[in-house]
Amino acid sequence: MDLVVIGGGAAGMAAASKAKRVNPSLSVTVIEAGRYVSYAECGIPYYLEGIVASPADLLHYPLEEFTQKRGINVITRTSVNAIDRKNRELILSNGAKTRYDRLIIATGASPKVPDSLSALGIHGIRSLESGEITHQDISNAAVVAIIGDGILGIELASSLVQGGKKVYLVSRHSEILKGFDAKIGAAFREEFKQRVNVLTEASDLEVTGSNGAFVLATRGNKFAVDVVISATGIVPNTKIAIDAGIAADSRGIIITDGHMLTSDPSIYAAGDCASTTNTVTGQPDWHPLAQVSNKMGRVAGSNAAGGSMVFPGSVGTTLVKVFDYEIGFTGLTEEQAKKDGLDAKTIFVKGMSKAGYYPGKQPVFVNMVTENVTGRMLGAQVVSKDGAAWRVNAVAAAIQARLTAEAFFFSDLGYSPPFGPVWDPLIIAADLSMK
Repeated sequence: MDLVVIGGGAAGMAAASKAKRVNPSLSVTVIEAGRYVSYAECGIPYYLEGIVASPADLLHYPLEEFTQKRGINVITRTSVNAIDRKNRELILSNGAKTRYDRLIIATGASPKVPDSLSALGIHGIRSLESGEITHQDISNAAVVAIIGDGILGIELASSLVQGGKKVYLVSRHSEILKGFDAKIGAAFREEFKQRVNVLTEASDLEVTGSNGAFVLATRGNKFAVDVVISATGIVPNTKIAIDAGIAADSRGIIITDGHMLTSDPSIYAAGDCASTTNTVTGQPDWHPLAQVSNKMGRVAGSNAAGGSMVFPGSVGTTLVKVFDYEIGFTGLTEEQAKKDGLDAKTIFVKGMSKAGYYPGKQPVFVNMVTENVTGRMLGAQVVSKDGAAWRVNAVAAAIQARLTAEAFFFSDLGYSPPFGPVWDPLIIAADLSMK
């Protein structure tokens, strides 16, 4: 049986590797449009900062690991132009055709760059190749503008400032990281603005010029920069799937079930191009995150090879380091919960990261979202310079297990003064959520 995987990113290579383990006799081919497979996309900002010396350092495995050790045929620098479902063939960019018995679509996502910016040669960052291009663009730049104030935008701003650049961050919102409310984000935002030139409410932004000499104008102000990077979101790479008649939602995301099967019984989809289930709401959702993509790919690969795995969904846990801050969120905000018809409330807590007498303690800001009637934990946001990441992950596991705030309050979280106070901010938030 011939299994073909379109895309050599996190989901694609996880799928191919798992399929080969489940059925070693299976013929597995991966077709990747770029030069690289199996790389750490999340490490690109650190490459731009200078912490990571080379793109090669971001490769999880050399190509030979897949081709020689795992027996997977990997074709790079080749795109799939069309899927012929009737004949179970792929039409490739080089004119060749490849037959499949089972197909996994793992085409990922691309930066959503406004046409006005794209026309000026401004691009976003998603692939390792785009990271290399950006690295070259900024190598001789002194001033960089980032358009977009989401997770990627603030992460890039942090990395580039620490890499020695002067950075402007341009946002159409009234505040950066709009999803974080005023209480939990106040200290972070204030410190961020001391190091990055933040321009908010810039819906009237106009950009002119070319690489090396751009001029940005907004709200009556003009400023010159050397490089502009777009960080205004992503879109799923699903055109070939939709053109082939595979069902997708209104955003163009391929619809899959728990087995990662699409509307075609011989085609699976996984990763940033595919839908998943939000385990809080039980509804279809889209979580284009590395850890989610890897697991989706593993499930798709197993099932395509004859196994039987189910991907239960995810809660969208997201972590980012911005300067000295650890910022994370998981599950739903109160606003999102209410949009989904849940009666929710938010408890805000400001605690400390270590015991009061232990050196190095930092404030920890927590928003914990719970359902009023049941007490079920629905989401959390945590911001701190110390220990926010592990706290977000603890809550994520609790949400995935559908714990109530009371059950989480009694969970046996480890205690030691260097790692947290005996009454950890999470435990305090859970306690207050019960009342």
